[in-house]
Amino acid sequence: MAENYDMDALFHPKVEISTPKNSNPLEYSPSADKGKNGIYQSIIRFVSWWQDPQHSYSEKWTCWLVDPVTNRGRSIDCPTTVGKPSPLQDMYFKFKNSESVQEQKKKDIFSRKRQYTAIIQVIKDEQNKELEGKLLTWTFGKKVFDKYEAEKKPIIGEAHEAFDLLDGKAFLLNITKVSGYNNYDQSKFLDQKIPLLISVNNKLTPIDQNTPREVVLNFLKENSPDLSIYGYKEWNQEIYNYVNQVITAVSGSPIASNNYANVRNNVNNVNNISFSKDVPINSTPTSGISTQELSIDDIQFDGGSGIPSLDLPDLNISNFNGISGNLDDALKNL
Repeated sequence: MAENYDMDALFHPKVEISTPKNSNPLEYSPSADKGKNGIYQSIIRFVSWWQDPQHSYSEKWTCWLVDPVTNRGRSIDCPTTVGKPSPLQDMYFKFKNSESVQEQKKKDIFSRKRQYTAIIQVIKDEQNKELEGKLLTWTFGKKVFDKYEAEKKPIIGEAHEAFDLLDGKAFLLNITKVSGYNNYDQSKFLDQKIPLLISVNNKLTPIDQNTPREVVLNFLKENSPDLSIYGYKEWNQEIYNYVNQVITAVSGSPIASNNYANVRNNVNNVNNISFSKDVPINSTPTSGISTQELSIDDIQFDGGSGIPSLDLPDLNISNFNGISGNLDDALKNL
């Protein structure tokens, strides 16, 4: 035994509790609980997926399925995403249409929700300044998607494509907690455009019409997360067994396996994200500066770039009186 061994620490340890970090460093996970005084505010912009720009977001139905025996849950992709029969949906409607009030409550165990994932660039985030300038994936729900769709297909006014690398507008995230869940009602697209920021001479710089397209493509190749992994995942035997276990625990009877054989069959091309044939996926990117080496403070604001000042004061929740459609006004509240 080493002479310097700390015997006191063995008998009377002071165990350190570390703050859990994002399990995936390429994912953006803002929430009201992580914000100041229960409000999370940041500014982001959506980024097109270089491998298949026409499919710059993934979309699927998911169910947070909790095992009533262990009280542990996991996210399960619903087969209805790809037009297949789903035991989850069958159980949902079975309990929903039951004449028993107690049985009807069980439908929530199998309820599903629509989930979207896209690549975003963090423009300003006082809660996590180390993320500023980085390209990350962000998974969000229908409420945020509806805001995107309203911009793309407005009833009145000019249409706006949020994924446009030059003309995409800034998106102000304002996440609060309502009835125990994150609420995005006050999040919205702002009026000013935020071009994609790329590395030029070791600095983050907004692109413009004169930026070589090959430079932008190489930047996206080197820094974009892989969006394809967020598409629908076909059930394997382990997932099927888990779903069957929960159904058995809730209803008392397992799935009739012959009715759902096609749910378990693995097929090729199950992702509802495809790869563009026009992009050389296997081409070797040129060397460049990773956003991990850059700081938002180093951004060069060239004349005519259309980028507003991002020198923001500390967030003052008490003075927050709602969201304006103007970026300058919104930034004053951060």
